[in-house]
Amino acid sequence: MSATFKPYVRIVEQPASKPMRFRYECEGRSGGSILGANSTPENKTYPSIEIVGYAGEAVVIISCVTKEPPYCPHPHKLIGTDCQHGVCKKVFSTEQMPMAFKNLSVQYVKKKNIESALKEREAMRIDPFRTGFNHRLETSAIDLYSLRLCFQVFIDDKKGGFTNPLNPVVSEPIYEKKAMSELEICRVCSCTASADGGTENILLCEKIVRDDILIRFYETKNDQIIWEDYAAFDFTDVHKQTAIAFTTPPYRIKNITEPVEVYIQLKRPSDGLLSEPVTFRYSPSISDDEELKRKIDSSSRKLLRMQELQRQRNQLNISHIKQESEDDVLQPTYPPCTSSMHNRSFQPGYVDQHNNPSNGIHLATGYGFNTNQNLQMPYSYNILN
Repeated sequence: MSATFKPYVRIVEQPASKPMRFRYECEGRSGGSILGANSTPENKTYPSIEIVGYAGEAVVIISCVTKEPPYCPHPHKLIGTDCQHGVCKKVFSTEQMPMAFKNLSVQYVKKKNIESALKEREAMRIDPFRTGFNHRLETSAIDLYSLRLCFQVFIDDKKGGFTNPLNPVVSEPIYEKKAMSELEICRVCSCTASADGGTENILLCEKIVRDDILIRFYETKNDQIIWEDYAAFDFTDVHKQTAIAFTTPPYRIKNITEPVEVYIQLKRPSDGLLSEPVTFRYSPSISDDEELKRKIDSSSRKLLRMQELQRQRNQLNISHIKQESEDDVLQPTYPPCTSSMHNRSFQPGYVDQHNNPSNGIHLATGYGFNTNQNLQMPYSYNILN
């Protein structure tokens, strides 16, 4: 016995991959609508859905969910026709299918308001995949520059209500313009690699979306692309959306005998945007024997350099010890005598105070100071009248 067929929802037209601007609450409803992937300036189209295997009336609830599984409720809100409290609710008939949603815009919720926005969504019981709302406690983990639309459809239960839910479906990601700025390579740490590929490298760039970026290598001849390949890296190799650690792909010819110039550039798969290319060079491969010889030569040069530095240190130490030894020999053991009583009596005008007690000045014996506590020179000179 075959299983009972259950109707399902199919997205007929996805949202446009081109980034759009999320509007702040203070801007009201002036923001542009979410366009469809097939939209053109002359013929605008919009995201649309249909129900397969069902005829009659139905209710659709559209809300924002996170870009990454398990598709948790996203704090950003939908504004426009049939929208209340950040959610769009519309009753329609299958005769109107495909059902297009023409007046939907995304309203940006600031980081400080994330928790309150998700509490409001929880109170409305809008949780398409039943993931819960614990992620509101980790607001830093929520990407505010990307989201998906989730379509929940409820069909008529033949009892006057719409209580039969169909499986929810999600759209392709919608990106905010701030997260999808122009691609630009700021610097490649090394613009040379072996033709064998697998060379580790780091590229610095303007802000990117880590799971919507590729590093493209290509070669041209007569303005025609004759070879292209992509670097290998994982989204975890993208650091703070401004640096990528990657390994180079092998060149199309591995046994080249001279360097070959190619180009490297960033590519965004969601809209096909390319950055300005930067020249890159593939060098001839190095054999195992040559690589071993290079390592030995490098080690030998390092050893010789270390020996030379040690010899210079030894010479400096010897010179220092020799200088200290010479200083010790030249330094006198005792300081030279700087004063003497010898022949003082033969100096002109000198009077021996100890041998002439009749002199009015009396000095303390052995100290050369007057006993009247006045500080005087230790020796006095006669003043001739």
